[in-house]
Amino acid sequence: MHRALQIDEIVGIICAQTARAGPSDWWAGLPTQQYPSRCGDLARLARTCTAFLDPALDALWGFQGTLLHLLRAMPSDLWEIIEIPWEEDEDAANDSGSREENMRLTISLRRTVRPSDWDRFTFYARRVRSFKDGHVHDETSVVYDILTSQFPNGTVFPRIEILDWFPIALELFHHIHLFLSHGITGLHISLDNTADSAIFDLLTTQFPGLKNVGIGGTVAERPFSRFICSLKELETLVAPKLDSTAFNHISRLPRLRYLWLMSKTPPRLPPRPKDLPCFPALAEFRCESIEAAPNLLERTGRSLVEFSLPARSWASPPTKQIFQELYAALASSCTHTLLEKIHVDKPSRALPINAAQLDLYILSGDDLRKLFCFRNLVHVSLAHSVAVDLDDVVAIDMARAWPRIEVLWFPCDTTYRIASRMTLEGVYAFAEHCPLLEDLSVLFDATTVPKSTGTLGGKTQPRVSQDKLAFLDVGYSMIGTKKKDWRRVADFLRSIFPELYEVRATKPGSSVDPYVLKEYKAWMKVSDDLA
Repeated sequence: MHRALQIDEIVGIICAQTARAGPSDWWAGLPTQQYPSRCGDLARLARTCTAFLDPALDALWGFQGTLLHLLRAMPSDLWEIIEIPWEEDEDAANDSGSREENMRLTISLRRTVRPSDWDRFTFYARRVRSFKDGHVHDETSVVYDILTSQFPNGTVFPRIEILDWFPIALELFHHIHLFLSHGITGLHISLDNTADSAIFDLLTTQFPGLKNVGIGGTVAERPFSRFICSLKELETLVAPKLDSTAFNHISRLPRLRYLWLMSKTPPRLPPRPKDLPCFPALAEFRCESIEAAPNLLERTGRSLVEFSLPARSWASPPTKQIFQELYAALASSCTHTLLEKIHVDKPSRALPINAAQLDLYILSGDDLRKLFCFRNLVHVSLAHSVAVDLDDVVAIDMARAWPRIEVLWFPCDTTYRIASRMTLEGVYAFAEHCPLLEDLSVLFDATTVPKSTGTLGGKTQPRVSQDKLAFLDVGYSMIGTKKKDWRRVADFLRSIFPELYEVRATKPGSSVDPYVLKEYKAWMKVSDDLA
């Protein structure tokens, strides 16, 4: 054996990197799942020699999304485990990851549990560092009852660091005590009982060292805020609501880098502290109240790298004035050289707008100029209530302002179609000035196709080609429907984006103008021609 493999730290790193080949947990970098092939690699590594046994098993068992694997490590005559395939959505089942995720499990006890039955269970359970209640089975109360009454060691996972606890049935929530260990630094739970503050009292007194906290559901503001005020080491926080004292507390934390405020109503902001900077380390901020976002950005924006505005709680569509205030707040509050990502979400359901008042919701291209100060943007997705009315001049200035952009999306509401004033000349600006752009979603008018040469300094020269763009979403952009028309568009796009292989368009409903359907079919022919 190579001498390097006799060093425990090196073997541990090899095993940990093998386990981390899958997706990582957003708050701690620990794996949230392991692909079957990776599990096989770790199992074979554990069987290679005793030097690899413990590091490989630690990595193999480090994350668990179900108790099922531990139950199967116990004597085979102890549990009866019946797997029933989900029948409602076979396609979804076939597309999902593990076998257990495709099964509904019924678990029952066959005989009395003996003390020796726990030996292999505890041998593997002590290796678990991250546990997520995976909603895999719906009849686990018997398992939790047995663990509560007969498990010999109190805490099931003595070395656990991250716990995601979302039991299917609310009455199972109290079993969380089985998985609470003093080594926990990350806790993500969901509550639906505003009267139950006992969990926050427990966390406040016994877990002051939590670094990553996510609380969903319905919580009582006062006990939750009191709990947050007890935490001094927070690095990430997902909070349904905060009172002014708790908000002021987290604004002073030196290591808080991720904050998601899920409240549907604007929080009550305390007076701005003068002795310390607000949110000195905050890099990512998610806010669900677009009305409160400008004021919150004044406190949170100084060190932001990413700003997101989910639209889950919007009851009415925001007007263009609200968006104007938001973009002005971003420009005035965020450091222009730091911000890299801006994401404004779109509601999952269409919000009704009076057709006679569309002008109150359609943004002009000039409304976006406030964001042109952010020269290092790499990802911009702005979903407005209707659309943004771009023209070629704004498109050219935008492309010049964001030379590092990789993803640029302006998704539009298909309920209200507006005629875009941007043409293929504006699209060309992104080929000319955005060499890293890979995914573009924008409305434009493709009924007129420019020549394959451009003019610069009075001289005609070939147009620039950009070899990164792979996806182009045109929404309901206009295009000529004759064969010669869409072929000219395809040839033009191929000349400026030689690696473009998919054009996406919004499929119209059956009740629209037949010409709109012809335009959609023309775009699909463009996509086929480029493939």
